[in-house]
Amino acid sequence: MLERKLAEKFRKLYTENSLKLKNYEDQLFTLQDPFDWIQLLSERSYVMREVYEENEELMSELWQNCSEEITPEEAELLYDLAIGFFFDDHHDFVVLTEFCEKILPVFIDMDEPEFLVAIYHVLGSEYAQFYRSVGDKKGMQTALEYFRKSIKEASRYSQISTPEVREFIFQDYTNLIIYLSGFYTEKSESIRLYDEVWALWENENVQEIDADNQQIKNFLSIIDDGFMAKSKNLDKLSEEDRERYLNLLGKSYERAKQGEGDKIGTPNYRTCLTYKWLRSEIASEEVLEALIKSINEIIPTPDFSKNDPINFELVMRHFKYACTAIMILEKMELDGNGVMEWTEKFLPKSMSILSNIPYKFFTGQMQPLCEQWYHAAEPVITGELNKVQFIMQMIVRRQPFTYIHSQMVAKIATLIGQQIIEKKPDLLLGIRGIDKVDDIQKNKAYLISFITISGLVHDIGKCYIPDTINRQNRSLNTKEYATIRKHSEVGYREAEGNSALLPYADVILGHHKHYDGLHGYPLSYDNTKSPIRIIIDLISIADSVEAGTDTLTRSYTKGKDFKRLLKELQNEAGTRYNPDIVKIIENSKGLIEELENVTGQGRYNIYYRAMQEILGNVAEEFPDA
Repeated sequence: MLERKLAEKFRKLYTENSLKLKNYEDQLFTLQDPFDWIQLLSERSYVMREVYEENEELMSELWQNCSEEITPEEAELLYDLAIGFFFDDHHDFVVLTEFCEKILPVFIDMDEPEFLVAIYHVLGSEYAQFYRSVGDKKGMQTALEYFRKSIKEASRYSQISTPEVREFIFQDYTNLIIYLSGFYTEKSESIRLYDEVWALWENENVQEIDADNQQIKNFLSIIDDGFMAKSKNLDKLSEEDRERYLNLLGKSYERAKQGEGDKIGTPNYRTCLTYKWLRSEIASEEVLEALIKSINEIIPTPDFSKNDPINFELVMRHFKYACTAIMILEKMELDGNGVMEWTEKFLPKSMSILSNIPYKFFTGQMQPLCEQWYHAAEPVITGELNKVQFIMQMIVRRQPFTYIHSQMVAKIATLIGQQIIEKKPDLLLGIRGIDKVDDIQKNKAYLISFITISGLVHDIGKCYIPDTINRQNRSLNTKEYATIRKHSEVGYREAEGNSALLPYADVILGHHKHYDGLHGYPLSYDNTKSPIRIIIDLISIADSVEAGTDTLTRSYTKGKDFKRLLKELQNEAGTRYNPDIVKIIENSKGLIEELENVTGQGRYNIYYRAMQEILGNVAEEFPDA
């Protein structure tokens, strides 16, 4: 049976291990001296493996001591553990969901609303955080169901004694309204929930208990914002639901009007302006001029060099004003020149702020914002190279170790690609429309650029994988392992909707497939029929070389030297790896020496340079398209 002493030991050591790794990461983002930085990175790699092993032992010990059927006493200990981790902002999907799912039946039998709301909220939050970015509908449905169960307990609001748990109910209304986005599904539910949450807030009992609760008021403000954001897809509603939606939005407008709604550049001004536009009381051009003036002249520019909380609010205001301007432009159905004429008036200012948010600036909150800004702004950005640079800046660079890995894969693939062009150029026939061997040399720079960018974007899908997986502080469970294997499909979905990434879509989808097409993932994809199969094979080899020799960022392996890795390539040539590429490597002494250096001591320089790019201290080196 689980005892308090063991539960406290688990929390203490598991938390210490997390803080230990966080401390190393924080130092990696502050150290400037290259030698000290490299020393710290090497030290971190050893500590990661120690933490990994200790956390495995802690998890095993905890579950071995729990009863097969959790007792009420054990449930309370596990509840304290889960809620403690959650309030400490320690979002470990496995720890929190396994704890909460094991204890939930016990608390359902006890029928205590305080415990139930907390557990439902934690489960919903963890499932949503884990599955939303990868677009897993089943996982998100699980999250939504937990949020729905949480808000049902609002009928017993006065029985919940802890203010933070009462706040969870309003937060879960917020989550439901935001996650049920776009009116694509459950069209009327968002409208009902919005009406419901304001009725709850105005309830006499709720006002008596929480009238002065600022956190709840903040959630209500977010709900107003999220509800208005749905106007982008207003045409998805029936005429009846559309009118009901606009009537409810009118209440938000009245509240905004009373709070600086007539003061240009404020959050409430944008709300009032958008509502009037939706009601056709003001022309699109007039709204755009007001939004653009706010962006360029009224809203202060955040100063990221200062640790001032106002900077976060200013970033959010610039983001919402710019997104509203883009939404209105989309509804105007202008041609390319018309859109460009308007975007040139505000996009440079918006990009200078939103595309240069420092990595360490509210990292957790900025990650989803950067994803949203990328998807909002990408359609109005011109030029394929600009679009690729934009996704590297907003998405890939926000995942430091994925960014570093991609830089390494690009470097390795480029070195091998140069030798393919020199030794066996016919392998590249058909790539990007080049159908003559003589033209391979003439287009060498173009082909090398294609190979390099393929390496840079091949793992774009991994940037949407939850951070708990990338953290590598313990082994993955079944759900996590299944999710990490989806990263190539997630990346492919991204590429399908992006003209700049589309040429690299097969590489993104197929870089984990074996050369013979029989193994690897995704199982349903046939890489042998791809018109750029050779590039898939090249990136697959570069990816394996980088991962197999990595001694610095993987907690579950110590890495090999390149010569040992080369033997693996040779042993699996013709099945897992392209035999022509393997032969080119093994027959080129100079290339072997270069790859030994890049995967050995040279790795440190690439890592340090990449980290400086992430921090914005040096400009990113990017090939010409």
